[in-house]
Amino acid sequence: MFVNRRQFLGGAVAVGSVLALPRLALGDETNRATPKRTVVLLHLNGGNDGLNTVIPWKNPRYRTLRPSLAIASNQVRKISNDLGLHPALQGFEALFKRDRLAIINGVGYPKPSYSHFRSTEVWFTAQPEKSPTYGWIGRALDRNPTKAPLRAVAIQKEQPLSMVAERPGAVTMTEFGQFRVPGGMEAAADLYRSYEKLDGKRGEVGVAGAQALKVARRIAKLKPAGGRFYSRIGTDLRKVLALLKADLGLEVIQLQMGGYDTHNNQSASHQRLLAELGNNLNQFQAEIDKAGLGKRVVTLVMSEFGRRAKENLSGGTDHGSAGPAFVLGAGIQPGFHGAYPSLDDLDRDNFKFTTDFRRIYAALLGGAFRMDPKPILGDFKPLELFA
Repeated sequence: MFVNRRQFLGGAVAVGSVLALPRLALGDETNRATPKRTVVLLHLNGGNDGLNTVIPWKNPRYRTLRPSLAIASNQVRKISNDLGLHPALQGFEALFKRDRLAIINGVGYPKPSYSHFRSTEVWFTAQPEKSPTYGWIGRALDRNPTKAPLRAVAIQKEQPLSMVAERPGAVTMTEFGQFRVPGGMEAAADLYRSYEKLDGKRGEVGVAGAQALKVARRIAKLKPAGGRFYSRIGTDLRKVLALLKADLGLEVIQLQMGGYDTHNNQSASHQRLLAELGNNLNQFQAEIDKAGLGKRVVTLVMSEFGRRAKENLSGGTDHGSAGPAFVLGAGIQPGFHGAYPSLDDLDRDNFKFTTDFRRIYAALLGGAFRMDPKPILGDFKPLELFA
């Protein structure tokens, strides 16, 4: 008889999840269409300060709100007549000049929550009016079922809510070695190989099981890619790059970068974080382009919320609402999208959002997954992010 899911998961979590997929995921309802791109999702955990990331350097109100935290005009990386980037974002400036960066202003949602936990739930489910169930990625994968043994990977210890789905297809990992097939699972491997030659459902399960084992073994042999990466986020991006180069047919890869909850002494820590973010993503995109994957990968950088427009008394900023998001890739519509929030019309020192984040997701579902976004998100007009 087949080895059950509990026996699989009793070995190694990552490989066990992949091996459990064949007997759980097979069905008559499949869609052979392949996604146009792999979507890489990078969550800036903690709430990135958008006002000091994309800076309205000409607006005098900016310096009134930020008497100590405002970036001097001669230090801002000016990329338009009135907007610029934090001086540490040299990497983003390079991406912008190469037409590899779209900056989406004023991203948020109605009646925002200022709780990290709740706002992350909202972003990861794209259902602010409901209690969390399945993630927006999970619902997208469920809507477009395939026989692929592995469709999404999160490079972190716990599965993000965004990937929670009714059907299997997503796994969580920190190291490629987690996909090594334990010795105790070799009997299951032999069983799949024997069933692979049969007709009917047993043959289908055998084929699917053999494919799952093949994918697991391929991942177990991977090494993080090279390149001029540094810091923790650079290490994770090297793993993402290795997965992309392995051409596994992944539809989504998610990772996170922490440290953005800058309630006090923000200047130095925010500068370090943005330098790591910009430099590593600039290198990541360069490596993708060099590998010929430029139009097969799109990266979304988002945070659960922004910070308040007005600085606090501790040299930092408190939880806010709207902030910028960023989309990287070749063949996207570069430049600015969405209106920059007003600095004069605030809601208790918080920005009023101008771009609903679900419009970004709608663009990714349509442009990258080639799916109708309405059944997953509702009626949100996709941003024009793809050329």
